[in-house]
Amino acid sequence: MKVLVSSSVKEGVEELVRELVELGFEILATEGTAKYLAEKGVKVTPLSQITGIEESRELKTLHPEIYRMIFSGKIKAVVVIPYQFEKNPSKENIDIGGISLLRAAAKAGVPAAYDFESFIELVEVLKGCIDWKEDNAARVFGFTAEYDRKIAEWFENEAP
Repeated sequence: MKVLVSSSVKEGVEELVRELVELGFEILATEGTAKYLAEKGVKVTPLSQITGIEESRELKTLHPEIYRMIFSGKIKAVVVIPYQFEKNPSKENIDIGGISLLRAAAKAGVPAAYDFESFIELVEVLKGCIDWKEDNAARVFGFTAEYDRKIAEWFENEAP
């Protein structure tokens, strides 16, 4: 059982990931998240070991094998805390791959989290403490739509 984790905000993510490891989940993570988790003593598999390519910021979450694993059910949950665009609007802080992973999970019916609050809830779902909410897909798509709306507004009004 695998959980995919990619977090632009590193501090504190290890506590929730440790809970998943204790439940028997294998953690797959993007390079930066994997490095951070490993430094905190968490066993993690970097995505580059699955994709076979050294990941760059643009490619790390866009590899077809990752999406195959989501749609085939090999990845049981997806956690993406994307770049905080609204706090520092710039082209470099537009998250493409992470948002795509969230959308894929929602479409596939795979539980997904996009911030610490939803990550805490996801851990409780995977522990079996609370039922998976059927509206998870709606919440994920609502989050990604709002993320895209903020980017579109920035391009319309403020982008250089």
